[in-house]
Amino acid sequence: MSAPVDDNGHPSLAFLRKNSAARRERMEKGLSRASSQATTTTSSSSNTSSSVRYYPSDSSNMTTASIEHYLASAPLPPPPPPGPPSSAPPGHQQILTDDHFDIIDSLNYDDIDDGMFERELDHRRRETLVQQLITSERAYYESLRVVQQVFIEPLQKDAKQSSFNFLGMKKLVCTERETRWLFGNFDEIVQVHQEILASLEERLRIWGPTQIISDVFQSWFTRMEAYKAYLDNYGLAITTYERLTRYQPFKKFIDNAHKNPAVKGATLLSLLQTPAGCISRYAQLMTKLADATSPMHPDHVALNQCRHRMQAIAEEMKKKIDDADNVDQVLMIHQALVGAPFGVKAQRRLVLQSPMSRVQAGGSKSSGGGGSSEERIYILFSDMLVFVRPKQEGNRTLLQFRGMAPLERARVKPIDDTSIEITSPIQGVDTLNTTFVGSSSVHIMQTESKDEQERWLKHLQSVIEELDRVARAAAAKANRRRAGHPRKDNRSLSSSGSSEKDKQDLRN
Repeated sequence: MSAPVDDNGHPSLAFLRKNSAARRERMEKGLSRASSQATTTTSSSSNTSSSVRYYPSDSSNMTTASIEHYLASAPLPPPPPPGPPSSAPPGHQQILTDDHFDIIDSLNYDDIDDGMFERELDHRRRETLVQQLITSERAYYESLRVVQQVFIEPLQKDAKQSSFNFLGMKKLVCTERETRWLFGNFDEIVQVHQEILASLEERLRIWGPTQIISDVFQSWFTRMEAYKAYLDNYGLAITTYERLTRYQPFKKFIDNAHKNPAVKGATLLSLLQTPAGCISRYAQLMTKLADATSPMHPDHVALNQCRHRMQAIAEEMKKKIDDADNVDQVLMIHQALVGAPFGVKAQRRLVLQSPMSRVQAGGSKSSGGGGSSEERIYILFSDMLVFVRPKQEGNRTLLQFRGMAPLERARVKPIDDTSIEITSPIQGVDTLNTTFVGSSSVHIMQTESKDEQERWLKHLQSVIEELDRVARAAAAKANRRRAGHPRKDNRSLSSSGSSEKDKQDLRN
């Protein structure tokens, strides 16, 4: 009878276990029958002893059916020769001797079910992980195609048209340059994953217990370079998105696109954020697949090499991925801000945030000053310090803007064990386009502990030093540019003078 198979054509584990259990049960019944017949009367023993014992000539080639037939029909071995009466109590079963087990030993039977189960389970685990990889890859590729078909292609088509339709006065949704800023090399990533998905589906069609997949993985590694370019552009993409959402034609386009059934409730922002997690997903699935592959499998060594290679790529891109996560946090804060006089900048990053008190002019609370304090959340960005007050509006928590402290050329110092004083200069430009410094503003922060004070002082000083370094570099660049113009003008004048002299000489 042929063994039943599952949907993938593999022998059913339940059938294998049932067959194994049935075989063991039949063998146990044979032993029990041998034991009971061994305790029969002497007459029956003499009849049994006259029978000839049968030993298969080639027991190693016996099939399961022949084994079962032999257990059911073969005569039992003779009992031991009569001896002194047994002292065992009536009803006590006689202990079996080695002769009773000859019937089993003669079969040369070796139970290999446990090893077969392990190999089948290993194959099932590997196949499940490969199916999971293909399923996640197919879903990821479909999400990329949604961005391409629902957002990128309509925006590119619209950008090629005139900025105004004079009949309908239709405004341009966004320019071609803004489309490039917003999506970067998204089209390249779509192409990469189209090829990756095709390679996985092709390998699955010939999948089997000893099939390898490491050669498919090895073709992916060079294609991961596309993610470096995407992550490098990520800050600019999110900044462009935030700015365009405040532009009514783009906002209307996005709202209509989100109603497309293909989007399935996602947003353009969430779809733009998805590629940042692709590398870590590959590293996790390759690790699981390598762990589920037996050392005896032909793909074991190569799979572990692929696992280490993808983990190295993930580690190499970790800084860029963390930076993308930071950009997302900055955007979330800006979306929750109410009344802030500034927008998102591509270079802005979140450094530190925590709730604490702001002491109004008059001194710190611990120093006994006359100032009043307000509970605030302080948010330190890479270019400014902002303090807000949280407020609840329905299910959303908004951040009411309460003030900010510019940190370029600022000074910070501790006042006592928990307070920090921040002095920020106020800069302006006079009629001669010369920067001057006016009166400064002072902010006093009240931390909860000495450790928190030291942590804030460290990060504030680091941000101020970086801002000052950037400002000095920009000033030096501007000075070099201004210094280069006179020399260029002098060269032009000299060249012009020489030309006039040459012309005069020609006239003479």
